[in-house]
Amino acid sequence: MKNLKRLFAGCMAVAMVFAFTACDDSSDDSSSKENTVKVAEAEDISDIPDGAETELIYMGVGDLNPTGDNEKSVGLTLFEQKGGTITYSRVTSSNQYTKLGAAVTAGKDVPDLFNYTALAVPSQVIQGFYQPLDDIIDFDDAMWVGIKDTADQFTVNGEHYVVPFSYKPLSLLFYDRTVITENGLDDPQDLYYAGEWDYDAMDDLMSEYVAAASGDEIRYGINGYYAPSYVQQTGETIVTTEDGITYESNLDSAKIASAEERLSNWLKEGYVYESWIGEASEAFETNCLFYAMGEWAAIDTHTPSADDDWGVVPFPSDPSYEGDLPISSASMSDDSVLWVNGSEKAETVKVFYECYRVAQTDPDYQQNEKDKWLENNPYWGEEAYDIISDVSDPETHLMIFDPSYGVSSLMGDDNSGFMSGVSLTNWIYKSTSSADEQGETYTWTQTKEKYANTVESEVASLNESIQAFITNGTTVAAEE
Repeated sequence: MKNLKRLFAGCMAVAMVFAFTACDDSSDDSSSKENTVKVAEAEDISDIPDGAETELIYMGVGDLNPTGDNEKSVGLTLFEQKGGTITYSRVTSSNQYTKLGAAVTAGKDVPDLFNYTALAVPSQVIQGFYQPLDDIIDFDDAMWVGIKDTADQFTVNGEHYVVPFSYKPLSLLFYDRTVITENGLDDPQDLYYAGEWDYDAMDDLMSEYVAAASGDEIRYGINGYYAPSYVQQTGETIVTTEDGITYESNLDSAKIASAEERLSNWLKEGYVYESWIGEASEAFETNCLFYAMGEWAAIDTHTPSADDDWGVVPFPSDPSYEGDLPISSASMSDDSVLWVNGSEKAETVKVFYECYRVAQTDPDYQQNEKDKWLENNPYWGEEAYDIISDVSDPETHLMIFDPSYGVSSLMGDDNSGFMSGVSLTNWIYKSTSSADEQGETYTWTQTKEKYANTVESEVASLNESIQAFITNGTTVAAEE
């Protein structure tokens, strides 16, 4: 349990954010819907002082303002009621860091806010991209009760850089209930509620489904983004940290090895459909039993139709896991943003954070969000919403973030050039159940032999840079 305790004490801040789930829709759609639920103004949020700039420039892959058929969030509604506005500075996943770094370095056209990504802490903090929040947020104040322990995981040299408003599961498992029924399989949600949803149960379902293919039919057990969430059900991650200052490789974990061997068996048994599929309905049409992806891939524009009967469950538990709480491989919510170094709008940024905090904690606003979710996804129903909400709750689940993604661009950025569209960390997780660019597959032993030295080198370099940052009070050169 040593590594799990270390993770729980300091699992520093860095889940893979493979897609900032606010829609990246640059079209000007004047038919965008207004909030369907009225949002009452919150009186306990600070006012923007007279004379302060009310506009915040937000740089991100997705716009905080509603576009297309998206509705305005409660947080944004509250911020606008306080007189604030958000101006969007669009970037793409491939150029976002370059544009942010150039703006901060030049001190010109610097945005105030930047969307949280897994590379932010500590890698980009020590490059000088962001400024700490402690001058504008008192995490001991009543408004922030319940968030400080998590915020403490996102520190460098004792200063906070991230406000973890809320969480979303990194991936969920979606499935078609009609397929389950027609094949006489146990419903995963029934297994989940019965406390029987574990590695073995999922393997059994995929085995039965794939084996029942007839004639020329080809069936698959799973498609999507599953490896990190699956392996992290062990309570282990590729890199660990006790204090957010010193990092260590965890590739020798026996628990990780065991989970990776299961994934290797998935590939051998033909369970894995390797090509990219962008939404649940397409996966089901391709005879995939499970589609593993973030919530975004099965709601809103990807939501089921009236003719569909879909189910959703979290990732199955590792039968050997002995922790007090079930595990949720977590990503930060869409609303999590960082205060950019060079922004001088402290008062307005403070109000922004308070608006989004209240939106995530006030029961009435939480009900508003649920009502809007159910209205936008009428064929999912409350059961699905409640399951997703439960897996997103740090009071019922241990939220695991893999510090690997914040070590360096190579480790945490899918656009780093390590491999087409895949960071080193993501490749390590998926290497046993997917072929590389040369068509080669790996055992876990081969993966460790090939990449252990690289991970050790990246971690050692990070540790040196953090010490220099702490000792000198200066930043290292920003990455190109």
